Amino acid sequence: MEAYIDERFEEAFVIGDIHGMKESLEDMLKNWNRDKQQLIFVGDYIDRGPQSADSLLLVRKLQMEYGAICLRGNHEEMFLAFLQNPISKWTLYERNGGLSTVSQLLGESTLTVSQYSRIKLARLLNERYPWLESWLRDLPYFVEFGNFVVVHAGLNLRLDDWRHTSPHDMVWIRQDFHEAANQTGKTIVFGHTPVMNLHNNRSAVHVWQKDDKWGIDGGAVYGGSLLALQMNRQEVKQMFQVKS
Repeated sequence: MEAYIDERFEEAFVIGDIHGMKESLEDMLKNWNRDKQQLIFVGDYIDRGPQSADSLLLVRKLQMEYGAICLRGNHEEMFLAFLQNPISKWTLYERNGGLSTVSQLLGESTLTVSQYSRIKLARLLNERYPWLESWLRDLPYFVEFGNFVVVHAGLNLRLDDWRHTSPHDMVWIRQDFHEAANQTGKTIVFGHTPVMNLHNNRSAVHVWQKDDKWGIDGGAVYGGSLLALQMNRQEVKQMFQVKS
């Protein structure tokens, strides 16, 4: 499922993984020109961070009011899977930070929420946020903008046509994408893997670039930075960094 850019925009402002770091997001948004730039999020708005619920609601508000493109990350994928299959999918989601997000959304302590049945959790979320499941289900996997493809995790570069990349790979792929030759003719902007891991340097929290691939998950929730790119349809014009 692909998103489409409003043709009136000649520039885009692409923000990396947020993971509940709402204050960093608010600081980053000060660099965005809402009148001239299409706002794009690469996914992973929730989990692990202290303000996952508020981050999710802010991202949705920006989508509704300003047409922000909200791509699907693996954490949105896990959250959706839990809502659709609460018994079989809760363990994976909980292990990846889901308990904190659900607690924040329900306004209850993690201890209280951990004592509810999985089916009750899903029911309470759907009652409190009747739009949530359909919103998650409709999140697109990628968007093209001129020479760029923006996607959460990456693409399968071993395919003859990158568009045949599976939805699973678009939100989960790592090493196979990072190390494969990019012969797509596109510059690929992605998040998912913290740049510290890509740089092999725990203190390196700046944008990672290699073979027309730009990694912008600055590991904000791990004490790194929230990263963003300002670009036109041909090239990246400026990089932004907000330290968490």
